[in-house]
Order: sequence, then C-alpha cells, then structure tokens
Amino acid sequence: MRKIDEFLLKFEKNAAKILILVMVILVFASGIMRFLRYPINWAVDMSTFMFAWACFFAADVAWREGKMMTVDLFVKRLSRKVQKILRLANYFIIAAFLIYLVIWGFYLSYTTRFRTFVGIPNFSYTWVTLSIPIGAILMLRTTFLKIKSEFAENKERASTEGEDK
Repeated sequence: MRKIDEFLLKFEKNAAKILILVMVILVFASGIMRFLRYPINWAVDMSTFMFAWACFFAADVAWREGKMMTVDLFVKRLSRKVQKILRLANYFIIAAFLIYLVIWGFYLSYTTRFRTFVGIPNFSYTWVTLSIPIGAILMLRTTFLKIKSEFAENKERASTEGEDK
C-alpha cells in the first residue's frame, strides 16, 4: 500500500509540474504567435485542459503533505482532544464534499461527452470535466488516509499509556 501511495504522490507531483510548465509555454507561445498574426487557435482550449488537471493533482499533493492553508489561531488554544475532534469533523465534512464532487463530476462528464472544444475538434470537453471526479477521488483517498492515521494515533497513544501504568 505504501508503494502505491509513493507512486501516486510522485505521479501527481510530476504531472502537475509538467502540466503547468507546458501550459505556461503554450500560453506564452500563443501570445507571441498572435502578435505575429499566426494565432494558435487551440492553445487556450489545451491550457484549460491542462490547468484543470494540474489544479486537482496539485491540490491532492498539498492536502497529502499538509500544505493547505489553515486558520488555526483559535483551534491551537483548545485541548488536544478537542483539536482532534474538530480535525476529524473537518475530515468528514471534506469527505462528504468530495463524495458530492465525485458523483456530480461523473454526471457532468457524462453530460459533456458530446461537447467539443472550439479550437480542437474531436477533443471532447469530457476530458476536462473528468478532472473533477478523478481529482476528488484522489483527495478522498488522502482524506481517508488522514482519518485512518488519526485513529491509528489514538490506538498508539492508548497502548503506550497502558504500558506506563
């Protein structure tokens, strides 16, 4: 399981980096070509595709590594037990929202299956909308791992307290 986690994390990091890099190069090249009166018509559409996927990959990496922005000024003043309860409640709320994104993301992907990009005929918009449920599944997996680690931490603490007595 750990190897799968490491592979997914490495894949998401590299995919996000590559997608953002290619997107920036593409937008820059598109601007230059438009200035030279040879616009790259598909550049904006392809950038939209890359941006959507890069956002979800990067969001999962940040979520997994604990680099999401938090406002914990109030929470830090509470006891460890209350902090843990609030953290778990937060994880369950996030999980519920991500499940919602998975369900409606697949529905949106299905409804956009015949829509194509203006600049890229035969390239379905579904490839962009699929980033929502797939990204949500990845983040849901991370959320469940966080919940699991919270409960594992409880078991560890209980076993070490039992040994101390």
